[in-house]
Amino acid sequence: MTSHVPLAKDKHANLKVINSGDYSRFKNQNLIPIVSRDFFILASEFPCVFVTNQDSEEFMPVAIMGLREGQNLYCQQEPYPAQVIPVGFGNAPFAIAAADAQRDQFVVLVDEDSHLLSETEGQALFDENGEKTEYMESRVEGLVQAAQQREQTIQICKLLKEKNLLATQIVQLQHRPDGQRYSIDGIYTVDENKLNELPDEEFLELRKIGLIAMIYAHLTSLQQLRRISERQYEADKAAGMNKQSDELSSIDALS
Repeated sequence: MTSHVPLAKDKHANLKVINSGDYSRFKNQNLIPIVSRDFFILASEFPCVFVTNQDSEEFMPVAIMGLREGQNLYCQQEPYPAQVIPVGFGNAPFAIAAADAQRDQFVVLVDEDSHLLSETEGQALFDENGEKTEYMESRVEGLVQAAQQREQTIQICKLLKEKNLLATQIVQLQHRPDGQRYSIDGIYTVDENKLNELPDEEFLELRKIGLIAMIYAHLTSLQQLRRISERQYEADKAAGMNKQSDELSSIDALS
């Protein structure tokens, strides 16, 4: 449970943040929303694909961290078993929200229920004069950059949609014959054939904004479906769930 409220120096003057690699807050979330920068970071470990947002029906990228709905194979407990993390994992216990309709002003929020907060240990948010510490200033800068990256990612997804480059896929995975077979629908990937068929002018447009490199990072990341399948097999085996049966997982929408 989270309780985000605006950060206020009078109310939160004594708060400190504990640096932690505990990401168990995502343990029930097998699909993790990511931003464009994440494709380059995560491609060596996770499949990065696109799904549709349940509310807006727009496309959004996610990292697959488990094949079973509601089970994140990487975030159950410390230590986190991968060498790479999504950019958004580092935001807690803070968030940022637009303060006006034009999105010219932002307000920093803090999750008062977060276990990362303390009054006795960690990095202070405010100094004795009530001013933000250097640590907090750097966190705010990071939050603003994260918000900008989210907006950039939204525009990238819109462009991929406009170019008709996203194609739906049904993925079937079974690591071993005694394991469950996972049939996953509702994911979208960039159609490489359609990408190569773009007119030269449109292809160069994508290259100039750095999108070609991101697309190939995305396509390369699909090789990690084997890694996720193996890890899911081991998790199912440990839970006594491996059977020769099918598990249908629909991830066609993310709220």
